[in-house]
Amino acid sequence: MKKVLKEFEDHFCAAILLIMLILTFINVVARKLFLASMPFVEELTTCGLMVLSIVGAATAAKRGAHLGLSLITDLLPEKAQCVVAVIGDLLGAGFSGLIVYFGIFMVQNEFVNELKTVGMSWPEWMFGIWLPIGGTILCIRYIQLAVIKIKEAKETKNK
Repeated sequence: MKKVLKEFEDHFCAAILLIMLILTFINVVARKLFLASMPFVEELTTCGLMVLSIVGAATAAKRGAHLGLSLITDLLPEKAQCVVAVIGDLLGAGFSGLIVYFGIFMVQNEFVNELKTVGMSWPEWMFGIWLPIGGTILCIRYIQLAVIKIKEAKETKNK
């Protein structure tokens, strides 16, 4: 179970990407063969891109693979580098928390106002709900990174 949770984002992103690929391929073939596209595919792939962006960011955070400019931090002592890295992770968690906070208001607004998508007339909140969900996952991953770095710093200090 621990392994499944550890790799959840990876498999989820792969599934979303595969679905987007299949839908887009079908839409391109339909456009070429039947000279008609399916507008719902555009909405689904747009939603998929949003989900991939936020959950993919969580996957990158889990691996510590977010891009960063280390020009200045490389010049700092090792202890200061650790402090800066933890501060960066905590800022990332704070930003993710803001995504969750404002995402919840966005979804509430979509739900209360009964907003519908243009192509499929589905409730907008069904797409928007992924923002606070992904933001929560991203926030958790950043907090995990900060805790791991703090533990590593304590272990290094004790040696």
